[in-house]
Amino acid sequence: MNLNRDRTGASTCSPLTLGTVQLGVPYGVANRSGQPDVEHANKILAAAWDGGITCFDTANIYGSAERLLGEFCKQQERKPKPIVISKLYLNADSSTSLKEFEDAVEKAIHETQERLQMDCIPGLLLHRPHVLAQFGSRLTDILQRHVKRGHVSKFGVSLLNSDPGPFAEMWPELQKDLYEIVQFPANAMDQRMKTNGVFDELRISGKLLFARSIYLQGLFFLHSDELPDHLKACGPWLIRLHRLAEQEGMSVAEFAFSYIRHMPGIFSIVFGAETVDQVRENVAMLDVPPIREQTIEELERAFAEVPEFVITPSLWKASK
Repeated sequence: MNLNRDRTGASTCSPLTLGTVQLGVPYGVANRSGQPDVEHANKILAAAWDGGITCFDTANIYGSAERLLGEFCKQQERKPKPIVISKLYLNADSSTSLKEFEDAVEKAIHETQERLQMDCIPGLLLHRPHVLAQFGSRLTDILQRHVKRGHVSKFGVSLLNSDPGPFAEMWPELQKDLYEIVQFPANAMDQRMKTNGVFDELRISGKLLFARSIYLQGLFFLHSDELPDHLKACGPWLIRLHRLAEQEGMSVAEFAFSYIRHMPGIFSIVFGAETVDQVRENVAMLDVPPIREQTIEELERAFAEVPEFVITPSLWKASK
């Protein structure tokens, strides 16, 4: 499926999307190499493009990532061009007026266009989608005008978590046709979206679903005996995951990837990389076979009641 309209000259979206937060800021609990320099970052982008990855995820708060992607896309001589999906992070609280928010949207879109060096941004997601519940159809009208002006091809949202409360508040507006893309965290340990019904609602809606954090920000690659003190509580759950992967004859990476890759309704998997080898390893995993149904049932039982702390990265730093 082509993610974009013909006027963008964009590619067909690949089943893998390279996330670029690691290229713009130091990121990830298992990241031991820090933020790559510009030369290394460009090699990572090139390895993804050469490996058939046509879609790249970024955000206006990912440090230098948007600018880096803009330069990379500009240098690609062959067409179709890469698909870039950025995210719009805007602060808004109960005191923010609609006019103030509209001005902030206008400014942020213009700045992202400049950094990406694109007249039309292929995809743009609300990074804090609670504003859908706050401003409702008035916000939809504002965003729709940017589509009509040719500034953005497709809009969507990036869900922070699987909490059904906030989702229920935004869902009436999110169901509208303007919002075609939904990105959300999904991994083998986190069964919340499946058990609370949020995933089924999204899948049935026909939205383009992008799964991110499939390795739980790199936590899956750590062994229980090398966890820092503030993550020791994750140890028993990691042991369970590693045993299931071993039982299936897969590495932990293969197991985690396969679980999401073969989940019905997933359009593309967003992954991050600090090295060229990591890009190539993820591309190779597109051929990983499905996990046996028996093991999936065991997995879903094993992780039916994982503590919130273990599967919510935003809580990890709070215990340091």
